Amino acid sequence: MKMTTEKKTEKLFLPIFKQLVKKYEIKLRQEKNKSFLDKWYSQHIRNEIDFVFKEIKKIKNNTTKKLISIILSRTIRSCRATTHADLATLLDPITTTYYCSKHGKICKPLFSILKWWSTYSADTVKRLLQFNKLRTNTYQICLTGDSRTINILEQVNKISTAFCKLLENQKINGIFSSPPYVGLIDYHEQHAYAYDLFGFERKDELEIGPLCKGQGRDAQKIYVQGISDVLNNCKQYFSDNYNVFLVANDKYTIYPIIAEKSGMQIINQFKRPVLNRTEKDKTAYSETIFHLKGK
Repeated sequence: MKMTTEKKTEKLFLPIFKQLVKKYEIKLRQEKNKSFLDKWYSQHIRNEIDFVFKEIKKIKNNTTKKLISIILSRTIRSCRATTHADLATLLDPITTTYYCSKHGKICKPLFSILKWWSTYSADTVKRLLQFNKLRTNTYQICLTGDSRTINILEQVNKISTAFCKLLENQKINGIFSSPPYVGLIDYHEQHAYAYDLFGFERKDELEIGPLCKGQGRDAQKIYVQGISDVLNNCKQYFSDNYNVFLVANDKYTIYPIIAEKSGMQIINQFKRPVLNRTEKDKTAYSETIFHLKGK
């Protein structure tokens, strides 16, 4: 079998990689393999993560603690031991050099979180400063719950009685959302590092359209029902002339069915190409923004 140029280059760099591993006594795997953090990070990376997390716990100012936690979360997402082409859908942990189709060169697993820690520290602060300049004088709330059944007024009332009364009187003008796509991603697994590190409660069974359920007809039916349930639950809080915008790659043409089951109609569709994909592959990919209103 003829060896490709990529494989030849990969083979040339491998001895250098092994020398670095030996010289700096880098342990590419952890002894335990029970959790996501055990499986997808080298021992050295894990040690650095644990060290930073321990330091974060010492921070007394709650706002600062949350900010640094976000920086750490962004950092460790980029430090998983996977090929760059598989960032969106993890396959197997890597412990050696490989030809990277995303970057067109030989890449290797990271030896330290420092580069990404520095990058995201600066980037997060930059984003906060930008947002502070752009933010408007509006009141905003983030609710966590099952969107198919959550009682929005009840939950908002726990945070602000005044805002709850405003919602009751004026209603909600609509939604702009990008729902999960049927059988594309297991979102809990995508962020398993955060569930592990921060101890968040997992609710995998509540995901709508997870990858693990596939894209077959049964999965599509469950997905249609799930998204319809969300829209029907939200409708009770909408004003009369509401607008709903949903971004979806509807390759199975199921959003017209969703609209029908939700008592809505699609009045317009806007096509948009997806140019900045995580995997950086060359597959053509586009999405549709569906504009829905009540019948």
